[in-house]
Amino acid sequence: MRILALQETDWVERNPIMHHRMLEELSRRGDHVTVIDYDLHWRSAAGSRITTQRRAGTATGKYYNDARAMLIRPRVVRQPGLTRLSWLAANWREVSRELSRNRPDVIVGYGISNALLGVRLAKQAGVPFVYHLLDALHTLVEPAILRPVARQVERMALQQADMVIVINRHLQSYAEGMGAQPQRIRVLPQGYSPRSVAPGEQARVRDLLDVDEAELLLLFVGWLYEFSGLRELAQELARRREQFPNLKMVVVGSGELDAGLAALRDKSLGRQLQLMGQRPVSEVPGYIGASDVCLLPALRTPAMEHIVPSKVGEYMELGKPVVATRLPGMKAQFGDLPGMLWIDRPEEALDHVARLERAPAGARSAAAALGKSCSSYANAHGDWMEITDIFRELLSSTIRQAPA
Repeated sequence: MRILALQETDWVERNPIMHHRMLEELSRRGDHVTVIDYDLHWRSAAGSRITTQRRAGTATGKYYNDARAMLIRPRVVRQPGLTRLSWLAANWREVSRELSRNRPDVIVGYGISNALLGVRLAKQAGVPFVYHLLDALHTLVEPAILRPVARQVERMALQQADMVIVINRHLQSYAEGMGAQPQRIRVLPQGYSPRSVAPGEQARVRDLLDVDEAELLLLFVGWLYEFSGLRELAQELARRREQFPNLKMVVVGSGELDAGLAALRDKSLGRQLQLMGQRPVSEVPGYIGASDVCLLPALRTPAMEHIVPSKVGEYMELGKPVVATRLPGMKAQFGDLPGMLWIDRPEEALDHVARLERAPAGARSAAAALGKSCSSYANAHGDWMEITDIFRELLSSTIRQAPA
């Protein structure tokens, strides 16, 4: 199968999520995967050229070392206000070139503007288009003043798609509300691959982080969005740090909060807050395994209402309890699972820590006991290989049903 995937973010630099895992696995099975993406770092491109260089070549896998996808990164004009427009024009050329030279069997959209472009070109060429919806996409658009336009563009792409794949029932309702035809929507949740980290590796990471056996380690993994809640949680820890002398918080990832969190660490928290930056995917299980409680303290924003972030599945695979904001999509997915410690504001995460510290068995043992319900949940739901099988069959069925 020849798959052309269109996204509006950086395939290489952004943290990998479920579509990386599935497309990489399909490439390992012999399917030909091509990805058109967007260069997040166009401002820092070397040289004084007014445009970036077009890039076309093989991208190695993030999850699987032997995965191979063809990555196309269109040339863009390096001028604020013109970059996205030039990228969209370049997408038209790139998708048209792929349709004429390396005709894909299916186009899969992950963005907004290039998804609408992709569905229009796909229909002209008689190629099926699948919209794989991982978020309520227009809610992520910045500045916010552009969201009404983005919503309309996303709506048109959803209405015209031959199939819409969503990751949970809550996002299914969103897609229907946006005009996707109900009979064309399929729910494909994220998969789980229950695993463990050797005690020696856990000890090594805790030693690297200077966390001793008596200390409770909170961990966040992922992109540091403004709405991630980490700033508010770190500020609360700074206010209450004397109450939690045996608590440390580690952040693995980068993003908009980098400078603010670093300033808070330097001014108030010191060794209680460690910022590791973006780390290779291969290192992330070690950090999760070494932690005691994992975090999703997101602010309640439209961008977070419908989703179940991939990081939550990774936390659960390794048997960690999760302090998570009571988001509609998350609550619908996990309900009253004991290992989901619900909060309404990021600051409330420390109240759960206080309860753990009052447990007779001790905070770390109490956290481990709660984490068992998360690993049990992961064991009881589809693994990533099964989910990838279903994903491929959904793509194949769309191809089979396309007009000849």
